[in-house]
Amino acid sequence: MAKKEITKQEHTILLLLLIFRFVNSKQLQELFKHKDHRRINSWIKDLELKGYLVREYKPRFGYLNKPAVCYLTAKGRAYLKEVYDYSNTAYVKRLARDKKASTSFKVKCQLVVDCYLAFMKSNSIFVVDYLVEVLKTGKFREASNNATEFFTPACFPPFVLLTTMKPDAYIRKRSKKGITRGLIYIIDAYVPRFLLRYLVKHIFEAFDEEEWEDERSLSLQIYFICPNHVIITYLRKLLPSFLEEFYSKSPLLIYLVTRNELYRLKRGEVEQMKRIILSSRDY
Repeated sequence: MAKKEITKQEHTILLLLLIFRFVNSKQLQELFKHKDHRRINSWIKDLELKGYLVREYKPRFGYLNKPAVCYLTAKGRAYLKEVYDYSNTAYVKRLARDKKASTSFKVKCQLVVDCYLAFMKSNSIFVVDYLVEVLKTGKFREASNNATEFFTPACFPPFVLLTTMKPDAYIRKRSKKGITRGLIYIIDAYVPRFLLRYLVKHIFEAFDEEEWEDERSLSLQIYFICPNHVIITYLRKLLPSFLEEFYSKSPLLIYLVTRNELYRLKRGEVEQMKRIILSSRDY
């Protein structure tokens, strides 16, 4: 019989599901930096038996099975809300709809996890540690010097563009020169062209409407994680017309990257992704 209490590792798993919404067992193993996948699976199964998460897993005999995909149940959400008095009601309402989420949305959430695993280095702050600090203190601290910080909509820090642009993830890094901010957008494999154009138009309209720069701004970077080169080619043709009308004191850098390059960076096969860079300074 499973124990009623939740272990420290199981508690961390629930927080990771709060942050990323859908995480697979292989990613949990990487996040914990654990060598034994069986230990990870035992924690997941125990939480499933206790009713705190759903484990989607369909074994197929004779095939290489995909890792189980996990998300919070109502009990799991209630547990975290009780422990931390989590008050992001709009985000909690979205979590409540996760059992009806589409396959493409589940893939998007797992790609955000891959972005975290790929972009975060040894000087990064573990995403759970920052969330716990905010939940306990109710305050967002300033960007840490020489540390890379990664955020999702579960706990975005104060930055005006996050509210209007609604990226899938946000990265910031502070140095002696200033703060570099990065917005990440995961592009769906079957997104219609008109929705891509609408997304880009919405982003640049937000630049015009919001006062987002301050004396600490070093640069703003936007990452479009694309499923293939066809979408990259389309964005490469679309973006210059918007960049020509863009103005800011600090440069805007747009990175067009394929998912395969993201995976290569995550696996440590390359130190830097192959990508197309568009800069506002070139227009």
